Amino acid sequence: MRARARLTLDEGAMKRVMSSAETAKLLSQVASKVAATARQDAPKNGQGSWNMYARSISVTAGEVEGIVHAFVQADRHPLLIEYGWRDKGGTRHPGRHTLKNALMKEREQ
Repeated sequence: MRARARLTLDEGAMKRVMSSAETAKLLSQVASKVAATARQDAPKNGQGSWNMYARSISVTAGEVEGIVHAFVQADRHPLLIEYGWRDKGGTRHPGRHTLKNALMKEREQ
């Protein structure tokens, strides 16, 4: 079935939408949900650094050339846990993909 209406957004309209305060608030909320899910699913151990992965996840919101962005970031060590690494003996340790899984969980909702 053909659409009866046609919506055309020019570049200026898209820039206004992507630079609005409502978009910034929405992006921050979504990024916070992803970070919360990643912290909840983060690997833990029984030692003193049991929540190191969860503490290393941060949400950064900003504006670049008038377009708002929100990022969920992790420090260096959690990125090794995320993507995997090779130890000195050459053994490959696969990544746990905690951030990716958190993003996919929020995407499904």
